[in-house]
Amino acid sequence: MTFLEKIKPHLISDDILIQETVLHALHDYPNVPEEWTVALLKEAFKNKEKQSSILIYVEKQTINEEAVQILLENLPKMDQSGNHLAINLLDHLEPELALKYMEPLKRYINEDTWALYKLILHGSKEVIYEEYAKTINTLDRADSFQHDLFIKAKKLAKCLVQNNWITPEEIASVIEDELKEQWFSFSGILSVYMIGLLKLSQFIPVLADLLVRDDDILLEEAAFALIGFQNDDVVKEVAPYLKKPESIIFATSVVENIKTELAVKVLREAYRAAEELGDQDLLIEALCHQLSKAALPEISTHMENEYLSGMVDIEQVVYSYYSILEEQHPELEEWKHAAFESEMDYRNAQEQTNLLQSLPIRNENQVGRNDPCPCGSGKKYKKCCGK
Repeated sequence: MTFLEKIKPHLISDDILIQETVLHALHDYPNVPEEWTVALLKEAFKNKEKQSSILIYVEKQTINEEAVQILLENLPKMDQSGNHLAINLLDHLEPELALKYMEPLKRYINEDTWALYKLILHGSKEVIYEEYAKTINTLDRADSFQHDLFIKAKKLAKCLVQNNWITPEEIASVIEDELKEQWFSFSGILSVYMIGLLKLSQFIPVLADLLVRDDDILLEEAAFALIGFQNDDVVKEVAPYLKKPESIIFATSVVENIKTELAVKVLREAYRAAEELGDQDLLIEALCHQLSKAALPEISTHMENEYLSGMVDIEQVVYSYYSILEEQHPELEEWKHAAFESEMDYRNAQEQTNLLQSLPIRNENQVGRNDPCPCGSGKKYKKCCGK
């Protein structure tokens, strides 16, 4: 059975622990069927207990016309202080689809974005290039990261790619210059993004080498591009970076989301070589998300440890792994109980935090609770700034 075949029966689960694990396993995986995203959105608006998690974790999936209709039907019913997660999904619409639903979407999308969509659909090569260069220049000159502008630049970059207005040679020239510098400019970061869109396999070694860089935005785009190839060439190139402390988090994310036998083999080898408990936890989580029975020896052995690092909700992910694969373990109920208590503690803390907020929360760059914390600590967001 394939990864998707194994996970499909549990896509909508009454068990919140399994549901969370499924969402996390699908978050960065590029081949999620569009109808699954639609089903998850329906579940989000049907089951309020799952709503926040689902809306966060479907952000990277395709929002098609049926999904837009679901959002438009339910957004007016949502509390204005909590509807930002649903509105954030509208950032990922294709311009043509957005303009088709322009009238009902007007209240959720600003005028600048509408102007951008019209430009992308009707602008000439020269006009698009000019706007792209201007946006990059603004990003590079800004005192802090401008998320909205970065999303705009990515939409313009995608337009250049889709219209064949940029060549692999031009991208190679930019990357060659950027590699000579200590830090990538936004032109370099967006070139990495375009490598992923174009599936330029000759750049796989270069992208793997970027995993040691100390720049979260660049790392996210490099990982995104590598995952998109979905082949063992990526696994082979990224494997050495699973054993380096400065690259293990993003390298693990890449290999975790390539569902092949070699990926499982490489993760198992990296686990056996890892000495730090936190690294072992990350690798076990990745193996669980592969849903391969080949990893049972490492996962079973790992759960014999007396102490866990706290970087991963390890009881939850291992309980879900065994449950989805219908494997038995004498401590399965203990893991479920520990994971459920942890989940409830987290939800209660989040509810109390939200009650203390005097203004509506609008986080334009929503971080998943199990994602690496943006503060750079190396811990999961839930165990760091998300406490």
